[in-house]
Amino acid sequence: MCGHCAGYPCVPDPPGGVRFCTHCEDFILITSFPSGPRRFVCKAHMRASCRRSAQKMLKNPQKRALGKVWARAYKDRKLFEQPRICIKQAEIDQLLTVGVADEMRDNVLLYQNLAKRVAVIPIDPSKVLCMSNVAVVATSTRKLLLKQWKRLGKEAYSKLLRKEQSYLSMHPMDNHSGSQGGYDDNFDGGQEIECDI
Repeated sequence: MCGHCAGYPCVPDPPGGVRFCTHCEDFILITSFPSGPRRFVCKAHMRASCRRSAQKMLKNPQKRALGKVWARAYKDRKLFEQPRICIKQAEIDQLLTVGVADEMRDNVLLYQNLAKRVAVIPIDPSKVLCMSNVAVVATSTRKLLLKQWKRLGKEAYSKLLRKEQSYLSMHPMDNHSGSQGGYDDNFDGGQEIECDI
């Protein structure tokens, strides 16, 4: 946030390459501030603020799980050569909890192993991941799809995704991993996703 938006007057930095940090309450070198828009909080205090918010997020199992699923999708975007993803954690939560009763959404067990078991991937990898271009798959399926994309390209990726989606619609509760807790490695959030590629 720039100084003007924070309620500070727009004044130029004093000579000597220094700027006032509102947390340090002192003039420090401009190199100690983040690059980009003019800010009045130094890098050290900004990192501390981010660390506190990250620790707060990690205490909530739902936010932690959704953050991991989102981070995996963000990391995958590089492989698909996309500049960004246009899906929010709240939208991922909606996809994963379709058909789940409202009282179950607050259940810690629902999210406990979620990040290890499911992933969101684009239906069409040549387009940005968004709510109209998303499929929920098991993490093991995600790995296979990424290998197909790397080795054989879009056609092989799309074919395998269609095969997995049709399998899920015929066998929604199959569990090949033998894992406990009633979770299915092929969990798709209870929503069939059409693949129009």
